[in-house]
Amino acid sequence: MEDQNYALPLSLDRIVGGLLHPKCPDREAIHQHLYLLMVTHFDENRFDSRYGCALWEHDFSVLSQIKWKDLIRESLEEAVGAYELRLTNVKIRVEMEEFEVLTKTNNYVRKRVGIEIKAVIRRTNEPFVFFERIFISPLSLE
Repeated sequence: MEDQNYALPLSLDRIVGGLLHPKCPDREAIHQHLYLLMVTHFDENRFDSRYGCALWEHDFSVLSQIKWKDLIRESLEEAVGAYELRLTNVKIRVEMEEFEVLTKTNNYVRKRVGIEIKAVIRRTNEPFVFFERIFISPLSLE
């Protein structure tokens, strides 16, 4: 049943042109979906306003780092539980680092969030690990 998942990003031009869309294995599809959940803010998906996570609701929040990480972890646990049904025994860890960025004209602090999700793939009972880091305030890929 491997390679039965459409790869991201979707190539609508291929589909409209009658070509086959690239496929990917289950592990990659789950990874892509978790990443999409992580970088989507609430109300961005017009068909389901609950899709996404609270990361973007509290991007510039002044909560303590511990409260902030707990809030993000709880939001991701809820999102993964609701939208990624291929996983079971999900455990999520959130880390945050701050970096001082020096430019010729400015000095500013950027936050980098690391998300680790350990779980088991329900269909195969295999362990699964997801780890991604992203810069926030504003979003930037590493």
